[in-house]
Amino acid sequence: MLVKKIRTCIFFIAWGGLCVSLMGCSSIINAHTQKESMMKAYVSNDRKTVEDRIQWKLKSTSGTGDYLMWTLEAGSYYFSAQNYDSAILYFRSAESQFEAYDDRAKVSVQDASAEIGMALTNLNALPYRGWCRDRIALSIFKSLAYLGQGKEESFRAQLHRLRDVQKKVIEDHDAYMLNEQQNLDSYAQSNVNTTQMTTLQSQMLDSRRNQSIEKAWEETRVVAHRGYGNFLNPMAIFLSGLGFIRDGNYENAHIDFARLYELMPDNPLVQKYYATVLAATNRPIPRDLATPFNFPIDRKCVYVIFANGRGPAFKSVNVYFPVMVAWPVCEYYASPFNGVRVEGGNVATQTVTIADMDGILAQEYNERLPAMITRIVISTLIKEGASYGATIALGREDPLLGLAVFLASAAYRAAVNTADTRTWEMLPKTFEVTQLPMPENRVLTLSVSLKNSRNSAFKMDPLKIHLPEDAPSVILYIHAMSPQNFSYHVFPLMSQ
Repeated sequence: MLVKKIRTCIFFIAWGGLCVSLMGCSSIINAHTQKESMMKAYVSNDRKTVEDRIQWKLKSTSGTGDYLMWTLEAGSYYFSAQNYDSAILYFRSAESQFEAYDDRAKVSVQDASAEIGMALTNLNALPYRGWCRDRIALSIFKSLAYLGQGKEESFRAQLHRLRDVQKKVIEDHDAYMLNEQQNLDSYAQSNVNTTQMTTLQSQMLDSRRNQSIEKAWEETRVVAHRGYGNFLNPMAIFLSGLGFIRDGNYENAHIDFARLYELMPDNPLVQKYYATVLAATNRPIPRDLATPFNFPIDRKCVYVIFANGRGPAFKSVNVYFPVMVAWPVCEYYASPFNGVRVEGGNVATQTVTIADMDGILAQEYNERLPAMITRIVISTLIKEGASYGATIALGREDPLLGLAVFLASAAYRAAVNTADTRTWEMLPKTFEVTQLPMPENRVLTLSVSLKNSRNSAFKMDPLKIHLPEDAPSVILYIHAMSPQNFSYHVFPLMSQ
């Protein structure tokens, strides 16, 4: 009997070790910690360190649940480095992985193994399927990367798909959340005492020792109010509308800019675009709306996109209920810039925020939080219960063996007490936009306003940008992760 119990104990320990080995190292060292040195190098513009790290992680996580996350980081890194061929390669790979997750049967052997691995380890056992924000941001960057390749037709085609991409993201999310709840209900009923689970959830929320997570959740609830509902990304809506404007299809453009105006009625730039498409479609313009642009916005223009700062991530904090569990909460980074002033000819304009990426992720985090709590409680109960049961059963036969099992299981539980902080970190904090007529001398002056301007080390002189003579219009994309990692690229638009 004792031998059988020992074998059973060894089996579970071995199975847990196998799960860890198959999931990628985020099950032991959380993803945010793994990226810490890489992101520091990225902010300081140490590109070799960043690229070496990404390539190593792509090789080491191939075939694991973390591979999609690193594929997304690779795509955005190469986009910022203006290596658009590589960026497109990784963006397409990420799209294929998203599609594989969406097309997979609701219950598969791989999913079942991941669920078991989650129960024995942590949420990192589940494959990273990306956030809704990731899928829409992917389409935004992929469209611009096509322009970087000089493929304007592909750029236009990608813009025309943005509306469908957002619709599909919402539909897929609804289906995922329904399936998620069904899986959790079934798994909890068969593996966990419901009363215990409810008690632990209550202890977690009521414990005085958990004030740090309550504070983090409150901050996220505040930031989530800056989101836009249904995981919409206004930058995608803006680009979709701009694509229709440049095609001369103002009816479709009206659909996009009417939606933008509904999302942010007080945004002065959105008001101008909305008023312009209302005038172009012979619709009345409300009195309280801004006046339309006083120049054609479909041709001979400079469209400015300012990717400002570093987007949100997840960090790990400790939660007690009553055992200590690592938990992911949102982390936000201060914006280094107040915006960009763009001057060309006799026109000067300032970028205006069109998409708050902090708010978009915070809103989605809040929606996923109940399922996240349930999963972490289930995993904790199963691991604690298995450890307690094995220790008591074996301790009755041999106290030393029971102690050994207790210490071994305690070490294992400590090793896998890792928060799921996986997310796409190389994204901007905000997207800002503006537009002006193409200057006759084809020279722009950029003046960047720094929030930390009192520090002389952060001083940035105005930039002179010479635009190509043969391009009727251009998109000026400004990558502004930090004062050190600041660059721009001019994308010619040859169609008009």
